[in-house]
Amino acid sequence: MVENYHKNFEKVLKKNFTNIFVLTILEKEPSHGYKIGIEIEKRTLGMWKPSASTLYWILNNLKEKGFIRLFKEDKNKKIYQITDTGRETLRLMKITQRKIRKSYRRFLTTSIVNNGTVDEEELEHFNDVPSIQMLPTALRPDKFNGDLTLSERLNILEIQRASIIENRDRMNDYIKDFDKAILKIKKELDNEE
Repeated sequence: MVENYHKNFEKVLKKNFTNIFVLTILEKEPSHGYKIGIEIEKRTLGMWKPSASTLYWILNNLKEKGFIRLFKEDKNKKIYQITDTGRETLRLMKITQRKIRKSYRRFLTTSIVNNGTVDEEELEHFNDVPSIQMLPTALRPDKFNGDLTLSERLNILEIQRASIIENRDRMNDYIKDFDKAILKIKKELDNEE
């Protein structure tokens, strides 16, 4: 029962966030489903890879609601474009998403316990700093004290360490993509001169 609840919760979350991702990508330029999926995977550093069936279900759903439209059909590719209604919906979704993220981050911060008390200074600072910069500070090994046994602390620290290493590796891959894009643009600029 618990695992089913978790899987359903994850599925609903991913579908809702995929709506925002799709509209955000289409806000930049028209695109087709496969390319949108690749872009979502890149922008989430490989953490999110919607299946083709999920992505096409979402595209059809967004189209039915009038948030996107079929821009053109090229061979087997349907290229979609965001509508004015979709832009307005995306704007409102981003506002709501920011509010939820801020509340969630505040909740997580208050859950970080240091010797049984909340670190108020950390809590105040957390809202001013982007989460990617705050992560190493919030997850310092000394934060996992409180009422934990040594075995529980060890388990948490090992899990967090593995997670940080995984994210580091993803970030390194992402940096390589940036390096390639920068190099390509520099070459194009050199050719223009």
